[in-house]
Amino acid sequence: MQLPTPLVYAILAILTPEYVGAEVLSLHNASLLWGPYRPNLYLGIRPRVPESLLMGLMWGKLDGGDEVLRHTCEAADNMSSYGWTAYDTRHGGTQMIQDKGNSIDITTDFVKKYEGQSAGNWALRIRGTPREDAKVGSKMRVVFYVGMEEMDKCGKDCQLDAVATNQGQGDDLYVETVDIHMKHPKLGVAEIRIPSPRFMSGSGKLDDMVVKSVKAPNTSPLWKTKSLFTDVLNQNGRSLSNQPGTGSVHFVQLIFQDNFEFDILYSTQSATVAMTSAELTRGIESTLQSFKSKFSSVFAPKAPFNTEEHILFSQTMLSNLQGGLGYFYGDTKVDTSNSPGYDETTATFWDKARMSKEQADPRSKGPYELLSHVPSRSFFPRGFLWDEGFHLLQILEWDADVALEIVHSWLALMDDEGWIAREQILGEEARSKVPESFQVQYPHIANPPTLFWIVSKFVDMLKGDVKYAGYESLYLSSKEKGKELVAELYPKLKLHYDWWRRTQPGDVEVHSRPRVNLDEGYRWRGRTPETNYASGLDDYPRAEPPDISELHVDALTWVGVMAEILGKLALYTEDEPDIVTFQSQLRNIRHNIDALHWSEEHQMYCDARVWDDAHAFTCPKGYVALFPFLTGFLGPEHPHLNATLDIIRDPKHLWTDFGVRSLSPLSTRYGLGDNYWRSPIWINMNYLIIERLLDLAQRPGPTQQRCREIYVELRRNIVTTVYASWKSTGYAWENFDASSGRGQGTQGFTGWTALVVKIMAFPDLEMGETTGVKGKIGWVVKEVEGGEGWGVGGVVFAAVAMAFIYVTRRRFVGTLRGLKRKL
Repeated sequence: MQLPTPLVYAILAILTPEYVGAEVLSLHNASLLWGPYRPNLYLGIRPRVPESLLMGLMWGKLDGGDEVLRHTCEAADNMSSYGWTAYDTRHGGTQMIQDKGNSIDITTDFVKKYEGQSAGNWALRIRGTPREDAKVGSKMRVVFYVGMEEMDKCGKDCQLDAVATNQGQGDDLYVETVDIHMKHPKLGVAEIRIPSPRFMSGSGKLDDMVVKSVKAPNTSPLWKTKSLFTDVLNQNGRSLSNQPGTGSVHFVQLIFQDNFEFDILYSTQSATVAMTSAELTRGIESTLQSFKSKFSSVFAPKAPFNTEEHILFSQTMLSNLQGGLGYFYGDTKVDTSNSPGYDETTATFWDKARMSKEQADPRSKGPYELLSHVPSRSFFPRGFLWDEGFHLLQILEWDADVALEIVHSWLALMDDEGWIAREQILGEEARSKVPESFQVQYPHIANPPTLFWIVSKFVDMLKGDVKYAGYESLYLSSKEKGKELVAELYPKLKLHYDWWRRTQPGDVEVHSRPRVNLDEGYRWRGRTPETNYASGLDDYPRAEPPDISELHVDALTWVGVMAEILGKLALYTEDEPDIVTFQSQLRNIRHNIDALHWSEEHQMYCDARVWDDAHAFTCPKGYVALFPFLTGFLGPEHPHLNATLDIIRDPKHLWTDFGVRSLSPLSTRYGLGDNYWRSPIWINMNYLIIERLLDLAQRPGPTQQRCREIYVELRRNIVTTVYASWKSTGYAWENFDASSGRGQGTQGFTGWTALVVKIMAFPDLEMGETTGVKGKIGWVVKEVEGGEGWGVGGVVFAAVAMAFIYVTRRRFVGTLRGLKRKL
């Protein structure tokens, strides 16, 4: 008898181990050394090694007019679209760039090959296809450059030389191959080879290939490579001759007609075999296949989004999130003055803070290094603290060790007091994208501590409470190593928590509320009239004018998130005194969320302040009112849960056909000013709403059915909104218009907007799908009932088979592992 397909899938789901062990630590590290870690460029390769190699791609059309040379990602370039269609941090992937201004579509394939303790090889394949409007025989200048930073400082330990191998004679002389030889104390000895392109008959033509070796002047840092290349062009009449040699940067220029394709092959001396074009071809195919296979096991969209189009959309969003991973190195500007003007203890404190900023002499701190995803490659190509926690919610499920590596990188930036700057603007290149007034960081300014979520979910994976289906994990395959990592991260998280409580307290006593805990009230520092950047909700309406008596409900819930997670970590690490401390603080925080911030009159959670010597509420209906719900403090039996659901689902306030908007239209500040958090729909907030609804929809309680219904509607609305804009524009967007659902704000915002991938992978509760074995059995029964020729016997067989396999699953898995070892 042939087993039904649904039954086969369900059996495999039960028998599949939660994870397999990683092989060696050196392999784990080598796979993350190289990458397109310069996400501000259309293609920029570098290692996670400071003051080493920088590489990038430039191109421009040569049609007799003004040449427009592409290099950095710019919204003003007016690309039809650009981004990774399949990309994994450890292995590489494929990017497509549709450059309508230059009438060319460019595909970049990047593949990494690592082995044992060697950092391994990598390779690029660059392909160009003229667009429909391109003239036949049109020429394109394509430049790949390799530069080495701080060569003078490095001395004899560093080398970067270019050699051109020529073929032919006289006028028929041409460059066959360019080899760039390099030596660096942290990268060893390696070679980058660019062989002459090969063409199919009639498919394209290489007019010229040259290499120009240049010693970059000290006044021209290597990140300004485009300017340096333009200067070299202008000095040589807009053309280059073949001049290989020693230099700090080497420009390999290829002039093509029509279609083109060429390879860039990096081979380290320590690798057993050199990278070749044939190996690159095999690597492209295997990388794509591996990505699709892993995607189907980790983030396969559930109904009604399990269509080919939605799968492609989801893969693209996940790929662009991962392709936005950058390695940053440099100094940062910090105001270390501890000016009394920042104390915020008097009326109009923001004026004193402004004067202190104007008089400050910011210091350069560092250099520091950071591995972090960026919200947008064109507009926000740097690390943002609260954004990164949202980014890593997905990465943790895809590749837990990459996520933990990034958490570790962020926590390493913490100062001795426990402060982490909310924006990491490291070095001059990063500062070139930031207005000067926003460059300086202040050690009294907080930010939502979303990285705590990642460590918490990792512990859940370690304990087996959450299934992990991502790439093999060193820390999850060995609970000892996992526990060691938690023990390493735990003191840093405690230090940040202590800093938060010490620097962001609110004056609870002045509110004269009965039966409240005087220690658990908080106020974001750095408030100005109309803005509160520290909270992450920049222009969301607060009390006006700002007041030192304010208590912010979202700040209190974030402290609650930290206390709850630290309590979990204390329990996991068996730290008895900390368990008692955090559990006590968490109880007080839970109490004060209701005692200080719940308004019976408005039936919602509100910020509070003292007005006319009395406790008063500031209650615009919007995201801030939802924070006790968003952060998990409203359980299924909570008396205020239904009222909070009312706010979410009411079309007069937050509900739209496109998602939950940030502010009610009945607010007097709806849509005013910058209109950043004053009406738009934000995907990170909607993700939190959907995640909480999913949890409550699967737990018994008086609102269980209502949570289920809202979950189904909102999940469908959000996915449809993000997908529709992506389909029509080719981009993900920063936020979405509450009236039309149109994408707006920053283009190419594949940071937390990529959470749509997880939303699509959430279960389809409309069809009764649930998690766990009961859900799998129910699903199979439903499938076989809907099939033809099953009958009662088929249904019974399916259910009995599922039950038997579940009970004996450990024995089955053990047998399979034994067979695998023998094979």
